[in-house]
Amino acid sequence: MPKGNKKRGAQKKGASQAGSHPPTDDENSNPDNWSTASVMSEDSSCYGSGSVGDDVEEDNTEQENFEDKLSECIDGLSAKSGPQRKKYLEGLKSAFSKKYTAEFLEKRKETICDSLLRCVKKGKGDEQALAAGCLSMLAVQLGEDLLSQYPDIQSALSVIVADESVAVKSRAECALALAMCCFLATDDYEEAYSVMAVLEAIFKQCFCKGDGTHPQFNPQRSVLNNSCLTAWCLLLTSIPNFRIRELAGTYISKLTGLLNGPDTELRITAGEAIALLYDLCRDMDDTFGREDDATDALCVKLKELSVESTKHMAKKDRRTQRSSFRDILRTVEEGEIPQTTVKIGVESLELEGWSQKKQYDAFCQVLGSGINLHLKDNVVLRDFWGLGSPLPVGAKPEKKMSKVERNFHKNVANKARTVARARSRDKRSAVIGF
Repeated sequence: MPKGNKKRGAQKKGASQAGSHPPTDDENSNPDNWSTASVMSEDSSCYGSGSVGDDVEEDNTEQENFEDKLSECIDGLSAKSGPQRKKYLEGLKSAFSKKYTAEFLEKRKETICDSLLRCVKKGKGDEQALAAGCLSMLAVQLGEDLLSQYPDIQSALSVIVADESVAVKSRAECALALAMCCFLATDDYEEAYSVMAVLEAIFKQCFCKGDGTHPQFNPQRSVLNNSCLTAWCLLLTSIPNFRIRELAGTYISKLTGLLNGPDTELRITAGEAIALLYDLCRDMDDTFGREDDATDALCVKLKELSVESTKHMAKKDRRTQRSSFRDILRTVEEGEIPQTTVKIGVESLELEGWSQKKQYDAFCQVLGSGINLHLKDNVVLRDFWGLGSPLPVGAKPEKKMSKVERNFHKNVANKARTVARARSRDKRSAVIGF
Protein backbone atom coordinates (compact mmCIF):
# COMPACT_ATOMS: atom_id res chain seq x y z
CA MET A 1 0.00 0.00 0.00
CA PRO A 2 1.44 3.49 -0.82
CA LYS A 3 2.53 5.66 2.09
CA GLY A 4 -0.09 8.27 1.32
CA ASN A 5 -2.83 5.70 1.72
CA LYS A 6 -1.43 4.60 5.07
CA LYS A 7 -1.40 8.18 6.27
CA ARG A 8 -4.97 8.79 5.19
CA GLY A 9 -5.99 5.50 6.84
CA ALA A 10 -4.37 6.60 10.12
CA GLN A 11 -6.15 9.97 9.96
CA LYS A 12 -9.45 8.25 9.26
CA LYS A 13 -8.91 5.85 12.16
CA GLY A 14 -8.16 8.73 14.51
CA ALA A 15 -11.23 10.60 13.39
CA SER A 16 -13.35 7.49 13.93
CA GLN A 17 -12.02 7.05 17.44
CA ALA A 18 -12.65 10.68 18.26
CA GLY A 19 -16.21 10.44 16.96
CA SER A 20 -17.03 7.46 19.21
CA HIS A 21 -17.03 9.63 22.40
CA PRO A 22 -20.44 10.64 23.79
CA PRO A 23 -21.57 14.08 22.63
CA THR A 24 -21.17 17.09 24.92
CA ASP A 25 -24.09 19.11 26.26
CA ASP A 26 -23.41 21.77 23.65
CA GLU A 27 -23.64 19.24 20.89
CA ASN A 28 -26.89 17.81 22.23
CA SER A 29 -28.45 21.25 22.49
CA ASN A 30 -27.95 21.93 18.77
CA PRO A 31 -29.74 19.31 16.67
CA ASP A 32 -28.76 21.09 13.45
CA ASN A 33 -25.18 19.87 13.88
CA TRP A 34 -26.22 16.24 14.31
CA SER A 35 -25.89 13.96 11.29
CA THR A 36 -28.26 11.07 10.68
CA ALA A 37 -25.22 8.95 9.84
CA SER A 38 -24.20 9.05 13.50
CA VAL A 39 -26.93 6.56 14.36
CA MET A 40 -25.43 4.05 11.99
CA SER A 41 -21.84 4.74 13.00
CA GLU A 42 -22.49 4.40 16.71
CA ASP A 43 -24.65 1.35 16.18
CA SER A 44 -22.12 -0.39 13.98
CA SER A 45 -19.44 0.02 16.63
CA CYS A 46 -21.38 -2.44 18.78
CA TYR A 47 -20.31 -5.20 16.47
CA GLY A 48 -16.61 -4.46 16.49
CA SER A 49 -13.99 -6.77 17.90
CA GLY A 50 -12.57 -6.43 21.39
CA SER A 51 -11.51 -8.35 24.47
CA VAL A 52 -14.18 -10.36 26.25
CA GLY A 53 -13.58 -8.62 29.57
CA ASP A 54 -14.29 -5.17 28.15
CA ASP A 55 -17.27 -6.16 26.00
CA VAL A 56 -19.98 -5.85 28.66
CA GLU A 57 -19.04 -2.34 29.79
CA GLU A 58 -18.42 -1.17 26.23
CA ASP A 59 -21.71 -2.62 25.00
CA ASN A 60 -23.60 -0.90 27.82
CA THR A 61 -22.03 2.43 26.92
CA GLU A 62 -22.72 1.98 23.23
CA GLN A 63 -26.32 0.95 23.95
CA GLU A 64 -26.84 4.05 26.07
CA ASN A 65 -25.40 6.25 23.33
CA PHE A 66 -27.57 4.53 20.75
CA GLU A 67 -30.71 5.02 22.83
CA ASP A 68 -29.83 8.68 23.41
CA LYS A 69 -29.55 9.25 19.67
CA LEU A 70 -32.76 7.30 19.08
CA SER A 71 -34.55 9.47 21.65
CA GLU A 72 -33.19 12.54 19.88
CA CYS A 73 -34.63 11.26 16.59
CA ILE A 74 -38.03 10.66 18.17
CA ASP A 75 -38.08 14.14 19.73
CA GLY A 76 -36.95 15.65 16.42
CA LEU A 77 -40.05 14.37 14.61
CA SER A 78 -41.99 17.28 16.13
CA ALA A 79 -39.61 19.90 14.66
CA LYS A 80 -41.28 22.73 12.76
CA SER A 81 -38.89 22.54 9.83
CA GLY A 82 -39.68 19.97 7.14
CA PRO A 83 -36.01 19.29 6.28
CA GLN A 84 -35.27 18.80 9.99
CA ARG A 85 -38.08 16.25 10.33
CA LYS A 86 -36.84 14.48 7.22
CA LYS A 87 -33.33 14.24 8.69
CA TYR A 88 -34.62 12.71 11.91
CA LEU A 89 -36.86 10.29 9.96
CA GLU A 90 -33.82 9.09 8.04
CA GLY A 91 -31.96 8.52 11.32
CA LEU A 92 -34.95 6.69 12.81
CA LYS A 93 -35.34 4.43 9.78
CA SER A 94 -31.63 3.59 9.81
CA ALA A 95 -31.75 2.75 13.52
CA PHE A 96 -34.86 0.55 13.15
CA SER A 97 -33.19 -1.39 10.36
CA LYS A 98 -29.90 -1.99 12.14
CA LYS A 99 -31.00 -2.81 15.69
CA TYR A 100 -33.82 -4.64 17.44
CA THR A 101 -34.97 -2.35 20.26
CA ALA A 102 -38.50 -3.49 21.11
CA GLU A 103 -38.09 -2.96 24.89
CA PHE A 104 -37.01 0.64 24.35
CA LEU A 105 -39.78 1.31 21.80
CA GLU A 106 -42.57 -0.34 23.80
CA LYS A 107 -42.45 2.45 26.40
CA ARG A 108 -42.65 5.12 23.69
CA LYS A 109 -44.88 3.53 21.06
CA GLU A 110 -47.76 6.02 21.51
CA THR A 111 -45.43 8.99 21.10
CA ILE A 112 -43.66 7.47 18.09
CA CYS A 113 -46.91 6.51 16.36
CA ASP A 114 -48.47 9.92 16.90
CA SER A 115 -45.37 11.66 15.55
CA LEU A 116 -45.07 9.40 12.50
CA LEU A 117 -48.77 9.72 11.67
CA ARG A 118 -48.45 13.50 11.94
CA CYS A 119 -45.61 13.37 9.40
CA VAL A 120 -47.72 11.18 7.11
CA LYS A 121 -50.72 13.51 7.29
CA LYS A 122 -48.96 16.89 7.23
CA GLY A 123 -45.76 16.12 5.34
CA LYS A 124 -45.11 16.07 1.62
CA GLY A 125 -43.22 13.78 -0.74
CA ASP A 126 -40.11 12.24 0.82
CA GLU A 127 -41.21 13.03 4.36
CA GLN A 128 -44.43 11.04 3.92
CA ALA A 129 -42.57 8.14 2.32
CA LEU A 130 -39.96 8.04 5.11
CA ALA A 131 -42.63 8.18 7.82
CA ALA A 132 -44.53 5.31 6.18
CA GLY A 133 -41.31 3.30 5.97
CA CYS A 134 -40.70 3.91 9.68
CA LEU A 135 -44.23 2.66 10.46
CA SER A 136 -43.48 -0.56 8.56
CA MET A 137 -40.30 -1.05 10.59
CA LEU A 138 -42.10 -0.21 13.82
CA ALA A 139 -44.56 -3.02 13.07
CA VAL A 140 -41.65 -5.41 12.54
CA GLN A 141 -40.13 -4.28 15.84
CA LEU A 142 -43.29 -4.50 17.97
CA GLY A 143 -45.60 -6.94 16.17
CA GLU A 144 -48.90 -7.46 18.02
CA ASP A 145 -47.85 -4.91 20.67
CA LEU A 146 -48.82 -2.31 18.08
CA LEU A 147 -52.47 -3.47 18.12
CA SER A 148 -53.76 -0.57 20.23
CA GLN A 149 -52.31 1.95 17.74
CA TYR A 150 -53.42 0.03 14.66
CA PRO A 151 -56.86 1.70 14.16
CA ASP A 152 -55.24 5.15 13.88
CA ILE A 153 -52.55 3.78 11.55
CA GLN A 154 -55.10 2.04 9.34
CA SER A 155 -57.30 5.13 9.10
CA ALA A 156 -54.46 7.52 8.19
CA LEU A 157 -52.67 5.27 5.70
CA SER A 158 -55.86 4.21 3.91
CA VAL A 159 -56.67 7.85 3.19
CA ILE A 160 -53.19 8.54 1.80
CA VAL A 161 -53.17 5.42 -0.40
CA ALA A 162 -56.48 6.40 -2.01
CA ASP A 163 -55.66 10.12 -2.40
CA GLU A 164 -54.81 10.85 -6.06
CA SER A 165 -53.33 14.24 -5.12
CA VAL A 166 -50.57 12.68 -3.00
CA ALA A 167 -47.17 11.87 -4.54
CA VAL A 168 -47.03 8.37 -6.02
CA LYS A 169 -43.91 7.45 -4.04
CA SER A 170 -45.65 8.30 -0.77
CA ARG A 171 -48.74 6.28 -1.71
CA ALA A 172 -46.58 3.26 -2.61
CA GLU A 173 -44.77 3.33 0.75
CA CYS A 174 -48.05 3.82 2.61
CA ALA A 175 -49.57 0.81 0.81
CA LEU A 176 -46.77 -1.46 2.01
CA ALA A 177 -46.87 0.02 5.54
CA LEU A 178 -50.64 -0.48 5.70
CA ALA A 179 -50.36 -4.15 4.74
CA MET A 180 -47.38 -4.80 7.04
CA CYS A 181 -49.07 -3.23 10.07
CA CYS A 182 -52.26 -5.19 9.39
CA PHE A 183 -50.32 -8.42 8.85
CA LEU A 184 -48.26 -8.20 12.06
CA ALA A 185 -50.45 -6.24 14.48
CA THR A 186 -53.84 -7.94 14.06
CA ASP A 187 -55.33 -11.35 13.33
CA ASP A 188 -58.73 -9.89 12.47
CA TYR A 189 -59.63 -11.36 9.07
CA GLU A 190 -62.31 -8.75 8.46
CA GLU A 191 -59.68 -6.07 8.91
CA ALA A 192 -57.44 -7.82 6.40
CA TYR A 193 -60.33 -7.91 3.90
CA SER A 194 -60.93 -4.17 4.28
CA VAL A 195 -57.24 -3.37 3.71
CA MET A 196 -57.14 -5.68 0.68
CA ALA A 197 -60.14 -3.81 -0.72
CA VAL A 198 -58.24 -0.51 -0.42
CA LEU A 199 -55.28 -2.03 -2.30
CA GLU A 200 -57.50 -3.69 -4.93
CA ALA A 201 -59.08 -0.34 -5.74
CA ILE A 202 -55.64 0.88 -6.85
CA PHE A 203 -54.08 -2.01 -8.78
CA LYS A 204 -57.30 -3.07 -10.52
CA GLN A 205 -57.05 0.13 -12.54
CA CYS A 206 -54.21 -1.47 -14.52
CA PHE A 207 -56.32 -4.47 -15.59
CA CYS A 208 -57.10 -4.81 -19.27
CA LYS A 209 -60.07 -2.91 -20.62
CA GLY A 210 -63.04 -4.61 -22.22
CA ASP A 211 -61.40 -4.47 -25.66
CA GLY A 212 -58.24 -6.17 -24.34
CA THR A 213 -56.04 -3.05 -24.36
CA HIS A 214 -53.91 -1.97 -21.42
CA PRO A 215 -54.43 1.39 -19.68
CA GLN A 216 -51.51 3.76 -20.15
CA PHE A 217 -49.61 4.67 -16.99
CA ASN A 218 -46.38 6.55 -16.43
CA PRO A 219 -43.51 4.64 -14.75
CA GLN A 220 -44.24 6.21 -11.34
CA ARG A 221 -47.84 5.01 -11.39
CA SER A 222 -46.66 1.53 -12.36
CA VAL A 223 -44.55 1.54 -9.19
CA LEU A 224 -47.70 2.28 -7.16
CA ASN A 225 -49.66 -0.50 -8.90
CA ASN A 226 -46.82 -2.93 -8.24
CA SER A 227 -46.52 -1.91 -4.58
CA CYS A 228 -50.27 -2.32 -3.98
CA LEU A 229 -50.31 -5.75 -5.64
CA THR A 230 -47.28 -6.83 -3.58
CA ALA A 231 -48.96 -5.67 -0.35
CA TRP A 232 -52.18 -7.45 -1.39
CA CYS A 233 -50.25 -10.71 -1.84
CA LEU A 234 -48.82 -10.39 1.67
CA LEU A 235 -52.31 -10.18 3.19
CA LEU A 236 -53.53 -12.95 0.89
CA THR A 237 -51.24 -15.37 2.76
CA SER A 238 -53.09 -14.73 6.05
CA ILE A 239 -56.79 -15.08 5.17
CA PRO A 240 -59.04 -18.17 5.57
CA ASN A 241 -59.19 -20.86 2.89
CA PHE A 242 -62.80 -20.27 1.90
CA ARG A 243 -61.92 -16.76 0.72
CA ILE A 244 -58.87 -17.99 -1.21
CA ARG A 245 -60.96 -19.98 -3.68
CA GLU A 246 -63.29 -17.03 -4.18
CA LEU A 247 -60.42 -14.63 -4.87
CA ALA A 248 -58.77 -17.12 -7.23
CA GLY A 249 -61.91 -17.29 -9.34
CA THR A 250 -62.07 -13.51 -9.49
CA TYR A 251 -58.46 -12.51 -10.01
CA ILE A 252 -56.50 -15.21 -11.85
CA SER A 253 -57.98 -14.29 -15.22
CA LYS A 254 -57.52 -10.56 -14.58
CA LEU A 255 -53.94 -10.99 -13.40
CA THR A 256 -53.22 -13.08 -16.49
CA GLY A 257 -54.00 -10.00 -18.59
CA LEU A 258 -51.17 -8.13 -16.83
CA LEU A 259 -48.64 -10.63 -18.19
CA ASN A 260 -48.85 -8.80 -21.53
CA GLY A 261 -48.29 -5.39 -19.94
CA PRO A 262 -45.32 -3.12 -20.67
CA ASP A 263 -43.86 -2.98 -17.14
CA THR A 264 -41.46 -5.82 -16.28
CA GLU A 265 -41.78 -5.54 -12.49
CA LEU A 266 -45.57 -5.55 -12.66
CA ARG A 267 -45.52 -8.58 -14.96
CA ILE A 268 -43.37 -10.51 -12.50
CA THR A 269 -45.49 -9.48 -9.50
CA ALA A 270 -48.67 -10.48 -11.34
CA GLY A 271 -47.11 -13.85 -12.24
CA GLU A 272 -46.11 -14.46 -8.63
CA ALA A 273 -49.62 -13.53 -7.47
CA ILE A 274 -51.04 -16.13 -9.87
CA ALA A 275 -48.59 -18.76 -8.61
CA LEU A 276 -49.51 -17.87 -5.02
CA LEU A 277 -53.22 -18.35 -5.74
CA TYR A 278 -52.57 -21.70 -7.43
CA ASP A 279 -50.36 -22.83 -4.54
CA LEU A 280 -52.95 -21.87 -1.91
CA CYS A 281 -55.84 -23.44 -3.83
CA ARG A 282 -53.95 -26.69 -4.34
CA ASP A 283 -53.33 -26.93 -0.61
CA MET A 284 -57.10 -27.39 -0.37
CA ASP A 285 -57.69 -29.27 -3.64
CA ASP A 286 -54.89 -31.02 -5.54
CA THR A 287 -56.98 -31.05 -8.72
CA PHE A 288 -57.35 -27.26 -8.90
CA GLY A 289 -56.54 -26.06 -12.42
CA ARG A 290 -55.85 -29.55 -13.75
CA GLU A 291 -57.10 -30.28 -17.27
CA ASP A 292 -58.47 -26.76 -17.50
CA ASP A 293 -58.42 -24.77 -20.75
CA ALA A 294 -57.73 -21.51 -18.93
CA THR A 295 -54.75 -23.08 -17.15
CA ASP A 296 -53.44 -24.52 -20.43
CA ALA A 297 -53.61 -21.07 -22.08
CA LEU A 298 -51.90 -19.54 -19.03
CA CYS A 299 -49.08 -22.10 -19.26
CA VAL A 300 -48.50 -21.19 -22.90
CA LYS A 301 -48.07 -17.53 -21.93
CA LEU A 302 -45.81 -18.40 -19.00
CA LYS A 303 -43.57 -20.48 -21.27
CA GLU A 304 -43.21 -17.53 -23.64
CA LEU A 305 -42.18 -15.23 -20.80
CA SER A 306 -39.76 -17.79 -19.36
CA VAL A 307 -37.74 -17.83 -22.61
CA GLU A 308 -38.37 -14.28 -23.89
CA SER A 309 -35.32 -12.65 -25.43
CA THR A 310 -36.66 -9.49 -27.04
CA LYS A 311 -34.24 -6.62 -27.53
CA HIS A 312 -36.50 -3.91 -26.09
CA MET A 313 -35.74 -5.16 -22.55
CA ALA A 314 -32.52 -4.62 -20.64
CA LYS A 315 -30.37 -7.72 -20.22
CA LYS A 316 -30.85 -7.73 -16.44
CA ASP A 317 -34.63 -7.46 -16.80
CA ARG A 318 -34.70 -10.33 -19.28
CA ARG A 319 -32.64 -12.52 -16.99
CA THR A 320 -34.84 -11.70 -13.97
CA GLN A 321 -38.04 -12.28 -15.91
CA ARG A 322 -36.93 -15.64 -17.31
CA SER A 323 -35.81 -16.88 -13.91
CA SER A 324 -39.03 -15.76 -12.19
CA PHE A 325 -41.38 -17.19 -14.78
CA ARG A 326 -39.60 -20.55 -14.84
CA ASP A 327 -40.51 -20.92 -11.15
CA ILE A 328 -44.05 -19.67 -11.78
CA LEU A 329 -44.53 -22.07 -14.68
CA ARG A 330 -43.39 -25.06 -12.62
CA THR A 331 -45.98 -24.21 -9.97
CA VAL A 332 -48.91 -23.71 -12.36
CA GLU A 333 -48.07 -26.59 -14.72
CA GLU A 334 -46.52 -29.21 -12.42
CA GLY A 335 -47.51 -28.13 -8.91
CA GLU A 336 -43.87 -27.69 -7.88
CA ILE A 337 -43.28 -25.02 -5.25
CA PRO A 338 -40.11 -22.98 -4.66
CA GLN A 339 -37.85 -24.02 -1.79
CA THR A 340 -35.12 -21.77 -0.42
CA THR A 341 -32.70 -21.95 2.50
CA VAL A 342 -31.69 -18.69 4.18
CA LYS A 343 -28.53 -18.84 6.30
CA ILE A 344 -28.67 -16.90 9.58
CA GLY A 345 -25.27 -17.35 11.18
CA VAL A 346 -25.21 -20.92 12.53
CA GLU A 347 -28.96 -21.25 11.91
CA SER A 348 -30.94 -21.67 8.72
CA LEU A 349 -34.47 -20.73 7.69
CA GLU A 350 -36.31 -23.05 5.30
CA LEU A 351 -38.79 -21.28 3.01
CA GLU A 352 -41.29 -23.59 1.34
CA GLY A 353 -43.99 -22.44 -1.04
CA TRP A 354 -45.09 -19.12 -2.42
CA SER A 355 -46.71 -17.92 0.81
CA GLN A 356 -43.45 -18.02 2.73
CA LYS A 357 -41.55 -16.59 -0.22
CA LYS A 358 -43.87 -13.57 -0.48
CA GLN A 359 -43.76 -13.04 3.29
CA TYR A 360 -39.96 -13.16 3.36
CA ASP A 361 -39.72 -10.84 0.35
CA ALA A 362 -41.97 -8.32 2.11
CA PHE A 363 -39.79 -8.36 5.24
CA CYS A 364 -36.71 -7.90 3.06
CA GLN A 365 -38.33 -4.95 1.32
CA VAL A 366 -39.04 -3.28 4.68
CA LEU A 367 -35.74 -4.04 6.47
CA GLY A 368 -33.33 -4.03 3.55
CA SER A 369 -29.83 -5.07 4.62
CA GLY A 370 -30.98 -5.40 8.24
CA ILE A 371 -33.01 -8.56 7.56
CA ASN A 372 -30.32 -10.99 8.79
CA LEU A 373 -29.72 -9.05 12.00
CA HIS A 374 -33.45 -9.04 12.77
CA LEU A 375 -33.76 -12.75 12.04
CA LYS A 376 -31.06 -13.32 14.68
CA ASP A 377 -32.44 -11.03 17.40
CA ASN A 378 -36.02 -9.97 16.58
CA VAL A 379 -38.46 -12.00 18.69
CA VAL A 380 -41.39 -11.05 16.42
CA LEU A 381 -39.75 -12.48 13.31
CA ARG A 382 -38.28 -15.49 15.10
CA ASP A 383 -41.68 -16.42 16.54
CA PHE A 384 -43.29 -15.94 13.14
CA TRP A 385 -40.83 -18.28 11.44
CA GLY A 386 -40.71 -20.75 14.34
CA LEU A 387 -37.02 -20.14 15.06
CA GLY A 388 -37.43 -20.02 18.84
CA SER A 389 -35.65 -17.67 21.23
CA PRO A 390 -32.55 -15.81 20.00
CA LEU A 391 -29.37 -17.83 20.42
CA PRO A 392 -26.66 -16.58 22.84
CA VAL A 393 -23.44 -15.46 21.23
CA GLY A 394 -21.30 -18.49 20.39
CA ALA A 395 -24.11 -20.97 21.08
CA LYS A 396 -24.95 -23.80 18.74
CA PRO A 397 -28.54 -24.33 17.60
CA GLU A 398 -30.61 -27.15 19.00
CA LYS A 399 -31.71 -30.04 16.87
CA LYS A 400 -33.87 -28.69 14.08
CA MET A 401 -37.61 -29.39 14.28
CA SER A 402 -39.41 -31.07 11.42
CA LYS A 403 -41.86 -29.15 9.26
CA VAL A 404 -44.81 -30.84 11.01
CA GLU A 405 -43.48 -29.84 14.43
CA ARG A 406 -42.86 -26.24 13.31
CA ASN A 407 -46.38 -25.95 11.90
CA PHE A 408 -47.88 -27.44 15.07
CA HIS A 409 -46.11 -24.96 17.36
CA LYS A 410 -46.97 -22.10 15.03
CA ASN A 411 -50.67 -23.05 14.97
CA VAL A 412 -50.79 -23.34 18.76
CA ALA A 413 -49.19 -19.91 19.15
CA ASN A 414 -51.59 -18.38 16.60
CA LYS A 415 -54.65 -19.81 18.39
CA ALA A 416 -53.46 -18.56 21.77
CA ARG A 417 -52.77 -15.12 20.33
CA THR A 418 -56.19 -14.98 18.66
CA VAL A 419 -57.97 -15.88 21.92
CA ALA A 420 -56.01 -13.24 23.84
CA ARG A 421 -56.76 -10.57 21.27
CA ALA A 422 -60.44 -11.46 21.13
CA ARG A 423 -60.61 -11.08 24.90
CA SER A 424 -58.94 -7.66 24.76
CA ARG A 425 -61.21 -6.54 21.92
CA ASP A 426 -64.28 -7.47 23.95
CA LYS A 427 -63.06 -5.33 26.83
CA ARG A 428 -62.31 -2.41 24.54
CA SER A 429 -65.70 -2.56 22.86
CA ALA A 430 -67.42 -2.71 26.26
CA VAL A 431 -65.61 0.44 27.36
CA ILE A 432 -66.54 2.23 24.15
CA GLY A 433 -70.18 1.15 24.52
CA PHE A 434 -70.27 2.40 28.10
